[in-house]
Amino acid sequence: MVPAVLLGDLNMLRCFAHSGVPVVVASSDAREPTLRSRHARRRILIAPFEDTERVLDDLENIGRAFPNRPSLFYGTDLQLMTIARHRERLEELFRLRLPSTQLLESLVDKSRFSQLAQALDLPVPATVTSREAAFPRQVAERIAGPWVIKPNRHDGWFTQHALRQRGPSKALRADTLTELHDLFWQVRRHTPSFVVQSFIPGGEEQIYSFHAYMDATAKVLGQFVGKKIRTFPREAGISTYVELVKAPEVLELGNQIVTKLGLIGPVKIDLKRDPRSGRYYVLELNARYNLWHYLGSACGVNLELIAHADLTGEALPRPADYRTGVRWLSFGADLRSFLRSYRPSGEIDLRGWLASFYGPKVYDVFAWDDPLPLVFSAFNYCTAAGKRLLGAR
Repeated sequence: MVPAVLLGDLNMLRCFAHSGVPVVVASSDAREPTLRSRHARRRILIAPFEDTERVLDDLENIGRAFPNRPSLFYGTDLQLMTIARHRERLEELFRLRLPSTQLLESLVDKSRFSQLAQALDLPVPATVTSREAAFPRQVAERIAGPWVIKPNRHDGWFTQHALRQRGPSKALRADTLTELHDLFWQVRRHTPSFVVQSFIPGGEEQIYSFHAYMDATAKVLGQFVGKKIRTFPREAGISTYVELVKAPEVLELGNQIVTKLGLIGPVKIDLKRDPRSGRYYVLELNARYNLWHYLGSACGVNLELIAHADLTGEALPRPADYRTGVRWLSFGADLRSFLRSYRPSGEIDLRGWLASFYGPKVYDVFAWDDPLPLVFSAFNYCTAAGKRLLGAR
């Protein structure tokens, strides 16, 4: 059987659990819990993706070890773009399903995506790029507040000072001109390339996530819609507790967008519903594999197995629909979010938080049939905490 090579995390790997597909996990981090999973047939350390030539050499060595060209799965923008920019070199050794590199460059860069969305008449919030507005007052003259500020790319974004104070926010919100001024210059110190958009009212409960995989002819082979229950922090944060929902209008809009863009391979589109008009706006679009796919597989639509079958020519699993009622939980991150965001805001109390866990779940790290990643993660956490404590002394 054709193997799969995974550059992503544990959620991606567990989509292949008990499938019979031999999986090779390649990681740049020896502390990656995925390397301890029983579902990994082989485990290989590779160079960091920031070191392009070395990591390409490592990937080529992996590919050459298999005569039948394994499928390749990637979980970050850096991995995606490294593979896309060197696809001719890698396609000889791996099976890939990627849109054009030019299109991908426009998808991962928010300024370029803004221009593309305007050309294709995609529903995006009013946007001004940092090239179009050199000063906060010029932003305010172009679009009305409140505003959100996003980097063109997320590389290094979560480590900058403005975000360390707020948690791992994907965007920064400014409600007043003073806040816009302060955040505008904080972000500019981090990067000269960013966008400012109109804030669509409503919280995370208004955000829906369209997920799909398209074959070489752009035909959708599998799809589902997700919704965030909690994030850290509460606004524009990373997912800590999520579920799948039935939303035919989101499926329809998602299909329209991928058709206009001519996308193939995996896609995730975050959409926010404006409660005033009921209209949906595109907040973010990613053409890579992600943590939602594990929940999708638990609910009957395994996009990673669909992708592997498409790439290898094997019989395609074609689910007619997906079920709801199962949730995905990152317990540690959700506890932090509850303590720092949801409880202080009064949105939920301890009883409500605990009651929300009722029902079947899959987990970010924990699995009954695959306990070592959690044990290893806990060991790494305790070791790091001990070093910080000793350093403080």
